[in-house]
Amino acid sequence: MKIQISPVKRVDDALVIWYEKTPDTDIVMDPRIGLNIREASIKVIYAFNILGAAEPNQILPILQNLFNLLESGGEIYIVDMDFDYINRSYIGGDLTLAELNQDFRRKTYLSQQEIVRMLSKVGFPEKDQRQWFDNLQFKKAHYEMIVSGKKPKIQ
Repeated sequence: MKIQISPVKRVDDALVIWYEKTPDTDIVMDPRIGLNIREASIKVIYAFNILGAAEPNQILPILQNLFNLLESGGEIYIVDMDFDYINRSYIGGDLTLAELNQDFRRKTYLSQQEIVRMLSKVGFPEKDQRQWFDNLQFKKAHYEMIVSGKKPKIQ
């Protein structure tokens, strides 16, 4: 099974999980407090912009829950806002302060390195993590970064 955590459908063959009902939501469940799904039952998880929407102390528990849901060899794709890119856009004049405040407000700002560190901490080996730029199953917004991890296979 494939799931995506997002209020908007971005992966055609994935079930959409979100904390409130939307036109694209298949399952209403709040990922910030944990997805109540059988452990080791998910093949691929696409997490769209949920880490930055969470409080800093919620991020590791969210990632641990998602790690536990993945089957052996399962993959996670963390998609979040790339604030290095966004800040360069603001400093370069491509974004106004109003646009920055309206479109890119988050509770937590994470760098790619911080996501890699947290994924490693919950059990995704760093050697099995990648940063993605293209060749994805979904459209990537220009301001997004994508880091994937693979759960080790149980022998």
